[in-house]
Amino acid sequence: MECALNDVLRDQRNLSNKGDEVLSTSFNVNVTSEKVKNHIKLWRSWYGIVSDILDQNEFDWDDTKHMIIVEIENA
Repeated sequence: MECALNDVLRDQRNLSNKGDEVLSTSFNVNVTSEKVKNHIKLWRSWYGIVSDILDQNEFDWDDTKHMIIVEIENA
């Protein structure tokens, strides 16, 4: 649902529309501006956490798997 929400919001923003009707129909939920704001806050929080992790030398981003990987050197 997170990916669909992201896609719909992006597409609808580009069309200068609101995506609440598409999401409401797709997932049978009532989408309000408050729910969208809460999701954006959650995404910002996750982004901050991921950014902090990636700032450490042992961690990197795998573009193929779309996930954080740990680079462990064998001693």
